[in-house]
Amino acid sequence: MAGWLDKWTKDVKNKKYVILFAVVLMIALGITFFPMKSNTPVQKATTMTKQIASNEDTNYEAALERKLVNMLSKMEGVGTVSVMVTTSSNKEKVLAQDTTSSVQCTEEKDQAGGTRTTNSQQQTNDVVLQNGNTPYIVKEYAPEIRGVFILAEGADDSMVKNQIIEAVSKLLDVPVHKISVEKKKN
Repeated sequence: MAGWLDKWTKDVKNKKYVILFAVVLMIALGITFFPMKSNTPVQKATTMTKQIASNEDTNYEAALERKLVNMLSKMEGVGTVSVMVTTSSNKEKVLAQDTTSSVQCTEEKDQAGGTRTTNSQQQTNDVVLQNGNTPYIVKEYAPEIRGVFILAEGADDSMVKNQIIEAVSKLLDVPVHKISVEKKKN
């Protein structure tokens, strides 16, 4: 190879650049065909799912708050509204799993005529991954709403306050005792 390189570089004034180019090319090819393995696909998918879930929880609350402000402010007598929604749990995602189970039953007889039966069960669950090594999600459960706090200009009127509580209770399927409505300061 050294003889071939000398013949090829006779016309080139500086052999250092040709050699440097060849070394960089070899390193690039080595990295391309033999990539380093950092994490298993399941670990990457789990980490990514946790990051997405934490962002979605705050986005879920903010989205609910925006929708409630939009709807409640359109009700007669309510006026301007501020809403705060709190959740007690994170969004729960049910992942598809490939379950493999095996049952082994062994019966042993001894010389005295006695028998002993041994049963063993083994079950393995593997998360099903789709393209891009992301887990396949079967179902998603929204976070459980812990409480709703509403400040409204028209909350000093008991009819308006009751209408707000009833509307929020029905919209979010939240018990009335978890909804607080107070008059908003001007």
